Amino acid sequence: MKKFFAVIRNTFIVLLLLYVTSKFVDIQIEGVKLDTIYETAAKQTYKFFDSLVDQIKSEPEVTDFTISYVEEDTYRFDLVIKYVDENELVSIKISDKTYTEFNVVKDKKTIKVSFTDEIQFEPNVPNKTFNIQSIEYMRNETVKSLESSVSGNAFKSLDMAIVEEKKQSVVGIHSCNRIGFRTECVAWGSGVIYDSTQETIDPLIGDDYIEYTYYILTNYHVVHGYSIFDIYYDSARMDTQATLVGTYTEKTDIAIVKLISRETLVVLDDDQFTTKTAVPIYLNQTVFSVGSPGGVQNFNQYKVGFIKDLDYSVFLKPDPEKPSTLCATGCDSFSTTAALGQGSSGGAMFDTVGNLIGIHFAGDKDNLESYEVHMATVLKAIDEIMATETASNDNSYIN
Repeated sequence: MKKFFAVIRNTFIVLLLLYVTSKFVDIQIEGVKLDTIYETAAKQTYKFFDSLVDQIKSEPEVTDFTISYVEEDTYRFDLVIKYVDENELVSIKISDKTYTEFNVVKDKKTIKVSFTDEIQFEPNVPNKTFNIQSIEYMRNETVKSLESSVSGNAFKSLDMAIVEEKKQSVVGIHSCNRIGFRTECVAWGSGVIYDSTQETIDPLIGDDYIEYTYYILTNYHVVHGYSIFDIYYDSARMDTQATLVGTYTEKTDIAIVKLISRETLVVLDDDQFTTKTAVPIYLNQTVFSVGSPGGVQNFNQYKVGFIKDLDYSVFLKPDPEKPSTLCATGCDSFSTTAALGQGSSGGAMFDTVGNLIGIHFAGDKDNLESYEVHMATVLKAIDEIMATETASNDNSYIN
């Protein structure tokens, strides 16, 4: 083998020396200059290898596909495709629609393709999935078609009417303790009215004497160490105080308080509490949060963002004044950029059609990311806590 490569090497050296010599000495073979023969052979060799590379070149491959909101019903489609040049791309078929006009930019070994189109969403559906079905491209003067199975999601833009509607079911919570003859309220948080029951106190008097029991989702860390809770609705403090129903802290941070009042409050309209099935969430999905960071003076602020991470473990630092093992080994969550700040704990995270997708419980120190309890965990926590509440109520009738 060594002798073979030695022969190849020596032959290449001899040919190279002959070519260099031909530049200074008039060497001809059958009347044709040697350097001309070399140049012609080099061009033919280049064409041969260029054609061979074209034949064995990999088929196009989509490495990234995103859809982003532009305005009104208009969205931009962005694709990154490798193994194809900008002048080779003919068309792209996405969800039974073929696109032939697009902007193409060369970027090293890939091309970036973009174009816009209008998207109509189904009622009460926050996203729409698009499938890249095929790519047509020119190769060796022949149009070829390659099937694809890459998918991307478009997310519905936010309607402010939905924000205003959902804000009506989010409350402020001031956690308090009785100290002597006074009530001291220290911790501030938020909550979501998710259910209610009603009872007529005296049917002979009329509907004005209907008493409502409202059930409010919040965080364990909002209520931990406190016994009574002032509820703020529409930025005003309710006349009656709420009491703790129960908590659920299995890798999460959930509590439920109940408020008994004759006031009519808006309970969150969400089928998930009936179906017991959480709606799906997606990476980069548009979401909005509602809560009251900093206190009642910032009652029910909202912020629009997107989902950054579908699964994120949160480790909370213990409060020296209220020892707890909450999230000491990590709490399950998803993260978003819709961070409102301290005081919004227990508040709501919604998708753009108003589905509750999480309960806020933590954030990063720079207030750039928020961490939310998954809705599936919220539903499980409700079942666990309310089962205890029901058992407690049943036992109260046993003599």
